[in-house]
Amino acid sequence: MLPKIVIAIDSFKGSLSSLEAAQSIENGLRRVLPQAEISKIPVADGGEGTIESLVAATKGKLITSEVHDPLLRPIKTNFGLSGDGQTAFIEVAKAAGLTLVEPHLRNPLQATSFGVGEQIIKAYSLGVRNFIICLGGSAVTDGGSGMLAALGARFYSEHKELKPLPEELIEVTHLDLSNLHPLVKECKFSVACDVDNPLTGPKGAAFTFGPQKGASLSDCQFLDQMLAKLGHLYEKEASLPLLSMPKTGAAGGLGAAFMAFFAAKLVSGINLVLDFLDFDSKIVGADLIITGEGSLDSQSLSGKTPIGIVNRTKKTKIPVIALAGSVTVLPTVFLHAGFLAVFSIAPGPISLEYSIQNAAELLAFQAENVANIFFNKSSNDS
Repeated sequence: MLPKIVIAIDSFKGSLSSLEAAQSIENGLRRVLPQAEISKIPVADGGEGTIESLVAATKGKLITSEVHDPLLRPIKTNFGLSGDGQTAFIEVAKAAGLTLVEPHLRNPLQATSFGVGEQIIKAYSLGVRNFIICLGGSAVTDGGSGMLAALGARFYSEHKELKPLPEELIEVTHLDLSNLHPLVKECKFSVACDVDNPLTGPKGAAFTFGPQKGASLSDCQFLDQMLAKLGHLYEKEASLPLLSMPKTGAAGGLGAAFMAFFAAKLVSGINLVLDFLDFDSKIVGADLIITGEGSLDSQSLSGKTPIGIVNRTKKTKIPVIALAGSVTVLPTVFLHAGFLAVFSIAPGPISLEYSIQNAAELLAFQAENVANIFFNKSSNDS
């Protein structure tokens, strides 16, 4: 019987996309097992590269749209559309990302998530009614107020309407949702989130993530107070104890807005992706699963793609092997987590530049080695 091998690998940042990495592994495997049944499933954990993986897996496409960046400057960005046109894949960082703002201009008191709402509206106009939203990498700490404003929400103090910017929202006393876009209730939203931080407090959005977005200590205190005011308004509208719930502080408080007004569940990024791709069904009958990412390190066991794959396959007893550009901790850490083996694709001391330029062949070569080791008996018998 020919072996069935599933390749479910993340991108190697700076060198290979998920699909390119999977293809490289297939190339190596076929040098040993030319007739094997090989299934490629490009995956990601909800972070950078997720929409590309989902587009590739669904034979979809990227949609270019004009939105406003965190400083309300017009930009062109993109989101993913599934092959059947029913699902949009949106990364918050594409419209409200920290990398969109020059370091000397980063100021979360003046940064908005308005562009995220614009992307949602664009997708809705194309007939999309199912959304996968990937949080992370944002430049904002606005509690999702900008996104809500783009969708028709209005914010007021006792005396005037406020712009959806933290520096003004510190005065907010009233939230008007009477003109909120109908898509909010017509659509289903699944949100990838891999942090548990609450909206406010010492471990909240402002104090935990504010400094990396350009906030000083006094700015963080200001932002925390503003988020508390928004949080109370959101709680009142949604009848949810948002201020005591985990994950609401994700992406500067966008997590709270999605929970409050989009009936969204915030779930592990890798599990959301695997569920959407029907991963459990696709691995039935597999003899081996090959996963991996650019680096296997101390962070890899915290919700990253390889550990997500291992956790999903433990009940099946299908062996899982991981390949990576580098393995920076003792392999026993990963073996105890459930991997059969982990391998670095580096053949020896090489430069980062060399590894990036030759990643495809290095990956193929190591996959060839895996095939020779794991399927040695069956290949010899044939």
